[in-house]
Amino acid sequence: MSNADAIMKEINSEVDTFYNLSEGHIEYINHLFSEMAGQMIPPPTVFELLGVDPKSFAGKVPIATKEQFVNAIHKSIDDSDTVDQYKKVFNNQTTRLSHAKKVLGEIKDTVNSFHSKVGGDLAKIEGLFCSMAPEPNTGKPMPPGMVNALLRVSPEAKTCSAEELLACFERNLDPSDTSEELIKKINQFQP
Repeated sequence: MSNADAIMKEINSEVDTFYNLSEGHIEYINHLFSEMAGQMIPPPTVFELLGVDPKSFAGKVPIATKEQFVNAIHKSIDDSDTVDQYKKVFNNQTTRLSHAKKVLGEIKDTVNSFHSKVGGDLAKIEGLFCSMAPEPNTGKPMPPGMVNALLRVSPEAKTCSAEELLACFERNLDPSDTSEELIKKINQFQP
């Protein structure tokens, strides 16, 4: 049995848990591979590892099948890798995703209410994001186009959907963020 086969057998439940939480979103898979590598992996490399063509996702969120994900993990395992290395990374990423989903579920109504009040206006959403930025950037304006990039809307967009705002929160939640803290910040912000 190869080292890759042995490790895959030992991390099977971690692979399943991560895939189910990530729903196959390639962005989350990219975070996983980047942590494994100890550096940011360029998205084209992850697409190649998964054996998917990024053009096939034009206008859609890139999703990998479970088979593509499992095969990519298998291919990434070197002879010197250990089960513990992989378990640690999977546990870190699973914890992050679980936390993000839990917090998002708790702040969803508040975020939707805020979005409704401001009509999805990016200038007002940018104001909220600036008020939530960590020190020393709290309250400072974002570089031009940054709010559009964070929300993954076109550079010309002036508004976003509630779903785009929620997805942005989910992508950017820090493991130390709490729903109480986020709800308080959102409710305190007055556009």
